[in-house]
Amino acid sequence: MATDRMVHNWLPYPKGKHWIHIPGNPVCLVRTEPLAQGYLWQHGKQYGFADTLEKAKDWAETAREYFPRQLPTN
Repeated sequence: MATDRMVHNWLPYPKGKHWIHIPGNPVCLVRTEPLAQGYLWQHGKQYGFADTLEKAKDWAETAREYFPRQLPTN
């Protein structure tokens, strides 16, 4: 699903042990442990659930590529 226009470096989220994120703004997170609805992903105000962790990461990556963003410059 992701359009793969950019490289996505997933890192542990420093504010929660069950989350990974892509650094930058808006926040782009995926919960690594499923909830009852599935794996939760969030990009800014967009969020949803996916059946697998890979699908949740794919949704978050697609949102990161499609919606406006500010990425770290270092």
